Amino acid sequence: MKKVLSLVMILILSLTACGGKGGGASDDPNLGKYIGEEYSSDGSNWYSIDDVLEGESYIELKDGGKGVFCLGGDATDIKWTLENGTLKMTRDSLESNGTLKDGMITLTDLWGNDTVTITFRKEGGSEAAATGDALLDWWNGDWYGWWKMSGCSGGYEDMEGEWWDVCGSIDIGADKTGTVKLWDEDYSKDDPMAEASVTLSAAGTGEHGTLTSESGYFTDVDLEHADWIIDPGLEDYEDLIRIDGWYESGDDEFYYEIYLRPWGTAWDDMEEDSWPALYSSWYVPLIEAGKSMPDTVGADMPANSGNAGTSAPDGTGIVTEEQVQKGYVWMNEVNNNIFDTTYEEIADYFGGEGKFVKEEYSDHMKRNQRYYKWISKDNENHFIYVNFAEKEPNVFTVSAFNTSGFSGNEAIEKYLDTVKAEAAEADKASVASEGTKDFSATVTQFAHDDVLVKITAKIPKSGWSYDEKKKCLVANDDPSAFGAGAIDFEVRAKVEDFDYYKDDFENYKDIADRKIGGITFHGRTYKHIGYDWIEYVAQIDDGRALSIGLRKLDCAPGTAPDVILSSMTIK
Repeated sequence: MKKVLSLVMILILSLTACGGKGGGASDDPNLGKYIGEEYSSDGSNWYSIDDVLEGESYIELKDGGKGVFCLGGDATDIKWTLENGTLKMTRDSLESNGTLKDGMITLTDLWGNDTVTITFRKEGGSEAAATGDALLDWWNGDWYGWWKMSGCSGGYEDMEGEWWDVCGSIDIGADKTGTVKLWDEDYSKDDPMAEASVTLSAAGTGEHGTLTSESGYFTDVDLEHADWIIDPGLEDYEDLIRIDGWYESGDDEFYYEIYLRPWGTAWDDMEEDSWPALYSSWYVPLIEAGKSMPDTVGADMPANSGNAGTSAPDGTGIVTEEQVQKGYVWMNEVNNNIFDTTYEEIADYFGGEGKFVKEEYSDHMKRNQRYYKWISKDNENHFIYVNFAEKEPNVFTVSAFNTSGFSGNEAIEKYLDTVKAEAAEADKASVASEGTKDFSATVTQFAHDDVLVKITAKIPKSGWSYDEKKKCLVANDDPSAFGAGAIDFEVRAKVEDFDYYKDDFENYKDIADRKIGGITFHGRTYKHIGYDWIEYVAQIDDGRALSIGLRKLDCAPGTAPDVILSSMTIK
């Protein structure tokens, strides 16, 4: 245990030294997201990053030599170059080195710390090497989706409309010939449901060309030339292929359709009824853990503990349509601490107990999980499905949620402003009733400990904490809470230094100046590294400039962020 903890500290301390922004052309096959897998302090003993660090760990290599480095949920911009397989990432004067080979990044020097080795696998889970051929690299790898039967007759008549999750692998060589394997819950990679020899052509309706079967089999019937003609350009969604055909064996017939996307691809651009059946309960947890595609569908699937519902609260889960949609907006857009929110707090928000669905023990996560619905009384097909995990004994907190029957984007468009206003009123009431306490912190300029700013303020008595390493006030009692909003402090020599990444800011807008501690700060809003920011910057004196950045927080009058800024002193 001490060994693991020491490794965690090395990783965390290494992260505090990084930040920045950053070759690669848009057709570079090395561009993409690489998920953190393992690390070692001695090259012999390896540990899974996910076993000890909460939150995402990844490296994203973007066009133009820019990128993002993220460890334990904390992301920062980088610049990167790649020469003959040697990868170098930089931020200001800091440098991290490693290799990129066969879809795997291996870092052997993490921002000057050469005692740690960390590996990152390219998103999608495939261990196939990038070929440099954009056409091949799009097709090759692991795929996941579902298939269904229709037009059933003979012995399959009773299976009309049935559908199953399916996994697949595609392996095509430089000569544009290769193999497609497919398997559902009743098969495996070693014993596939279908296996076809295929040829790939650049011709087609889109940029990914066309894949054509030449021989092979589907269950117990043979495949011949052009039985499968797969053209992604015909589909309505990006990164989606459709395979269809007729099964005929004597009097037994059916039409099959197979829909697949690369392993690691999110399906949330589609309506939920177009997702694979195991998408939320199996696929998403594996992707979030950065796992490769298993050789069987449902591998590591949570096993039912056999004691479902013995002590779980249960109700009708019936609420209004407005409550269902506003609840989704609150959970997805407004509540930054949603994954620390307990079942009781969710039930309180909806005004009643949820409809209990099931309880099960996850062998993979080593914890109990409960599943609930809150359902619209106007349409039983409109509901929010919420997963709760027992991270502490008898305390179930949100681990995942999704919608069914209604558009989450439409709900956000309709109710976001209202839900934000309601949340602001609740925050104001909480601050007013609970009161505040004194807070102080000293913030230094990176690599210049003699350049410092002392900050004092009044903060709510509970629900806020300070992260000394990251120099931010976190809107959670736990400063390491994943996804929590925060007020970040940064000291630089000149206010212009805070514009280093300005070219990367999205939706940039200047807002009204604000006096903080008697100093006039310039205000601006933007989106950066996936977060919405409200930032105030000012030159304090000739050698010190201060940035106060509100990350994933609003600052309505009377709310906690407003109270904190209004009470702040700066020395």
